[in-house]
Amino acid sequence: QAFWAPDWLSAGCGGSFPAMFVVVLGEVCSFIVLALAVVYFIWRILSTCSGAGSSDLTTAKAAERSIDAYDEKPSVGDECLAGESWKRGDGRYKHCALRPDVFEPGGPPKLSLKNIEIKLPDLAEGEASGLQALGEKVSDLTALGYIRTDAATLLRFLRARKGNVAAAEAYFRQASTYRHEELRLHELDTHWNLDAYERCLAPWWTRGGILGHGLHGQVVGFERFGQCRFPELLETLPWEVLQRLDAVHMQRTLAAFEEDALRRQVPCGNAILVLDLDGLGFEYCKPKVARAYAKIVECRDMLMPCMLSHVFVIRAPRAFAMAWNMFQHLLDPVTRDKVQIVSGQADSLALLRRYISNDVLPAYLGGARQLKGDPECRLILGGSPGPVPPEATKRLLQLLAQTGSSGKGAPKPGFSSTAPSPDVAQARQAGCADCVCPRRANHRD
Repeated sequence: QAFWAPDWLSAGCGGSFPAMFVVVLGEVCSFIVLALAVVYFIWRILSTCSGAGSSDLTTAKAAERSIDAYDEKPSVGDECLAGESWKRGDGRYKHCALRPDVFEPGGPPKLSLKNIEIKLPDLAEGEASGLQALGEKVSDLTALGYIRTDAATLLRFLRARKGNVAAAEAYFRQASTYRHEELRLHELDTHWNLDAYERCLAPWWTRGGILGHGLHGQVVGFERFGQCRFPELLETLPWEVLQRLDAVHMQRTLAAFEEDALRRQVPCGNAILVLDLDGLGFEYCKPKVARAYAKIVECRDMLMPCMLSHVFVIRAPRAFAMAWNMFQHLLDPVTRDKVQIVSGQADSLALLRRYISNDVLPAYLGGARQLKGDPECRLILGGSPGPVPPEATKRLLQLLAQTGSSGKGAPKPGFSSTAPSPDVAQARQAGCADCVCPRRANHRD
């Protein structure tokens, strides 16, 4: 829409050249804004592949609302709208598809806090000596006992800084501060409120997960980015809550990668990320949203640097693909060659089938993968397209308020993974027997 052409101008000029010029100018400007946003998004996402871009993480301004202010308990009736997704277990297995049995008991993968021996990929010239030098420089962190400094971990940071040992050390220390001092992710399974940060919004953030392996053994990650409702969540949740939700997702993803690498005795990384943009709106290109998502990607890069070999952007709006073709030359050639953007269902499916077998691709895209008869594979990829139910975010904030979250730093010792849940008997009396809270749903089977 040519939103820069006011109605009074069009009416006053009767469709004359000046009015039409404003209309065209508005559309051109809109396209340029979209094009720049496209390049910005891709540049930030691909920093995870190549280490390109800024490593400087500034503290985001906290949202004005306080988590502690959300002390109102959601009614049983409110929870009915989200209850179906919780009961079905949408998103519950988003990190489990690399296992021989997706549904094997034991919960999501847990990241080792001790150094482990994962097979290294072939090293380039100078990487062996650089890896040794980097290990010596961060030996003081090894002594702490909970910061991983094994060769596979350090190699990713070394490659993220293109072999520069000093820069890799600085980046590794920065990432360690973020992971262990700001977020305290080493206490994820012992002190965090996982009812809130992992299970409550599992169907909606992220709307994606790990689908399996590619034709050459690569890990295949999939995200329905166009349906993730990021702008909506950015308005609804405090920034620090959204940041931690994503950090939990990345911790589990890295654990899944390493679990799979150890099982198959292969190097960790070389993954394919598929971004499904179906449903993407112009609201994603607003400066506030673009900056916030760039910050999410920057945080992801510190938790999992240099893990991607390809990024496939599928079902993109045609303007998005055109913008990429026009402005991709602004990116580093090595980075640019790792991304492909296609529009339309047929072209998207054709691209994916060059790298991923049909039995891994979800049926809703035209593949053969269904989970328990579901073509959308919601147990892995999360809930169906649509808004995040207000009762889900309300429940999340209520869980955090109950456990005394301050919204800063790591979760307090009071953050319990056994926070009280809605009473199921009361739900049945209210005629909502199928509504199950995230924690109970997680343990049903």
